Amino acid sequence: MKRYIITLLFLSLSFGHALWAQRSAKDPNQLFYQANTYYEEKDYVKALQNYDQVFGMGLENGNLYYNIGNSFFKLGKIGYAILFYEKAKRIMPQDSDLKSNLAYAKSLAGSPVSQDTTKDLIVRMIKKFSKEWNLSTIAIVTISCYLITMALLMIFALNPTFAKKVRLLLWAFLILFFLNFTMLLVRYHGEEILKHGIVVQKEVEVKYEPIDRATTHYVLEEGNEVLIIKTREGWRQIKRFDSKIGWVKKDAVGEI
Repeated sequence: MKRYIITLLFLSLSFGHALWAQRSAKDPNQLFYQANTYYEEKDYVKALQNYDQVFGMGLENGNLYYNIGNSFFKLGKIGYAILFYEKAKRIMPQDSDLKSNLAYAKSLAGSPVSQDTTKDLIVRMIKKFSKEWNLSTIAIVTISCYLITMALLMIFALNPTFAKKVRLLLWAFLILFFLNFTMLLVRYHGEEILKHGIVVQKEVEVKYEPIDRATTHYVLEEGNEVLIIKTREGWRQIKRFDSKIGWVKKDAVGEI
């Protein structure tokens, strides 16, 4: 009888351990920490495999992109490193380590730190002023300013006497709302409407047409940033920042 009890206990413990191991294997936090361990052990390939599993679970955050970028950098894949640093930058633009690594990676690739060729002075000023904020933060501030402005307008309508005391406050929040709303539109257009890409291969021939035998228009270097116009049948139509348009193989350019 004791033997059966011990056997049953052993099977229960084994099943519990297997269940725990299965859950741990699927736990994104566990995978993330394991990837960090591989990175510290300089096993960058295994680190990327674990980061990729976390990414495959649909989880995205700045630290994940940053660590993937670091792993690619250690493997000498500068284009991919810049791609994932740029992805991380959209989420945590204030991170000083990220800024330094991105600038260093671009210097190794021979890419300028900034490739913004926007001609509109106001748009350039808005981008410069808001570069330390991510899109979510700008949206939250814009909504907050809108709600406060609406509340002050209600006070104006319900209590004209008290309204005189908060008139300047109303104008201040009204101006803040329009400034933030404009900033939100500019950044949303630049990050969500326009598709930016990074060249991830050493040298990429840009063709006039999306076929292998087409004439080469110009050559892009690893780490160059481009605009992605459209993607079809294994090709991307891209535009360089000097407005030259051409076609490249899809896997040659990663979308930020």
